[in-house]
Amino acid sequence: MMFILLFLFLLSEEASAWHTSKNRYPFMISTTLDDSTITLFWNVNWQKQRIDFKVFLAGNIKVNFLIGFSDHGQIENTDFCYYSQRTSRELHIGNMKDGWIDSKQMLRSDRHQDCILHRRKSKPADGLFYYSRKFLTCDPRDYAIEPGTTNILLAIGQKPMGNLNQSDVFYQMKYTQLLQEFVEDSVPVETPYAKTLDIRAKNIKVPAERTTYWCQSVELDSSVKHSKHHIIKYEPIITSGMEHIVHHMEVFHCQKPVSHFSDYCTNERAMPASKSTCSKVIAAWSMGVESVVYPPQAGMPIGGEGFVPFLMIEIHYDNYALRDNLTDSSGIRITYTKNLRQHDAGIMEVGLIYSDANSIPPQQSHFPITAHCPSDCTQKFPSEGINIFASQLHAHLTGKKLFTSHFRNGVKIGEINRDNHFSPHWQHIQPLAKHIRVLPGDVLSTTCVFDTKNRNFWTWGGYGIEDEMCVNYIHYYPATEVEVCKSAISNSTLRSFFEKMRVYKKGLGIHEMYSAVIPAGDEISKSESGKVKLLAEYYHVSPLNIACLDKAGTLLKHPSGMDWNKISRPETFAGIYTQKARSSDECFSTND
Repeated sequence: MMFILLFLFLLSEEASAWHTSKNRYPFMISTTLDDSTITLFWNVNWQKQRIDFKVFLAGNIKVNFLIGFSDHGQIENTDFCYYSQRTSRELHIGNMKDGWIDSKQMLRSDRHQDCILHRRKSKPADGLFYYSRKFLTCDPRDYAIEPGTTNILLAIGQKPMGNLNQSDVFYQMKYTQLLQEFVEDSVPVETPYAKTLDIRAKNIKVPAERTTYWCQSVELDSSVKHSKHHIIKYEPIITSGMEHIVHHMEVFHCQKPVSHFSDYCTNERAMPASKSTCSKVIAAWSMGVESVVYPPQAGMPIGGEGFVPFLMIEIHYDNYALRDNLTDSSGIRITYTKNLRQHDAGIMEVGLIYSDANSIPPQQSHFPITAHCPSDCTQKFPSEGINIFASQLHAHLTGKKLFTSHFRNGVKIGEINRDNHFSPHWQHIQPLAKHIRVLPGDVLSTTCVFDTKNRNFWTWGGYGIEDEMCVNYIHYYPATEVEVCKSAISNSTLRSFFEKMRVYKKGLGIHEMYSAVIPAGDEISKSESGKVKLLAEYYHVSPLNIACLDKAGTLLKHPSGMDWNKISRPETFAGIYTQKARSSDECFSTND
């Protein structure tokens, strides 16, 4: 009896904690399945290392609900918390069960139950149920909730769920970031005289091709041309039905006047020569981003004396089903004001140069490549440094883990951003709770880990969705002359590798020489595995080709007058920086 009273007391203590704050659940995702709208709210309790969830259902109310955590979006081995209004011997804690999904999509129960039901409501309008889950449970069947992307499986059913393939079960994978802090700067500030500008395509026909880049110019109207303004927010405008086709968009400032154009970016005949000057990024969006709000001390400059009043939008379409009936008018909405802020903001690209020089061999489950923004280029930052307030990691289909490290005097002092569960379908812009200062001479190194185990062909570095990129778009202030700070393996090093492999021949392209090293086809042989290891060594220890570019896409002068084509790789060490990370040997999880 004493145990029961103690249990009820603890349960009531937990329940009362749900009402201690007006903004108890600042984060949410929502979806509609079979006429039921499901909204999942949550709050991160950092002190207790747990997440508190609240679930709402509206519309066609179902009585069985599953919330799963998946590593990179796979259904198999998804860890879940399953809520049912019906009682059953299998439901160990009230009406909630902790389990996992097997290879046949059967729901299996965990030996140890880690989904804690707190309250359930008879009226769904009040929230159907409340529960919590620890970040780490050290259960090998449970998902370790870590910073970065989390793939959430939402499922509903009228009958008790035994298998996701049941006819009454509807489910969908969603992408979000569970572990996040509420960033005040991400809340729009009421700004007098704020106006909006829509930069978008106009009913263009998307071809039945996997990858398409569309470019369109726009001239600013006179109200913006003649006086300086600050962009304080931008957000996507996505045509209904194109949410999974529009992969990413960028708005560029053109450094010279351009005649109007609206065509495929690769159609050089339709593009004026001055299009090449449209290279300064003023807005960058990828699938999964809602809006970007600038901190109150900074804004992206636009208009005014000396500002060329021409912009270009570039839209990347991923027509994965090769549909021939797609029409699009998507774009970006910019909010701007004439009330200038203290600092001009900028967007800088760090990572790999868009080139096939750094390509990824076939059948690799874990192939890391690190690109550097070296001290040679960051020396051009202002003496007080730059302050990074947001970061957007970007890769394509084989990118699995991405992060950017910050080095000073060769010692790692922190990370700008990290996503150990990266998804190309949800490439969010991460606001930073604390702005990170990067000083002249610091090094920013961006690492991408690629998984090509299901490909029996090379994955080229490049622009196509089936090619690969490794980029971090950093949003910062005050603006500097450096627009791009990226690297690739040096040309001389690559030639040395091909000569060692005895495939180098004048007139052959990089694709052809890489393909001669390891041909596409069957499983990689032992000797080919040795070649992969050698290539990885070349990538990680050899000199670099550096792109240290200004807003016009022109190479900036090296501080010592050196050639940027053969820069020594930065010598960097982990040093004093120790990441607060789970040890997979000590604390198991399903995502090991």
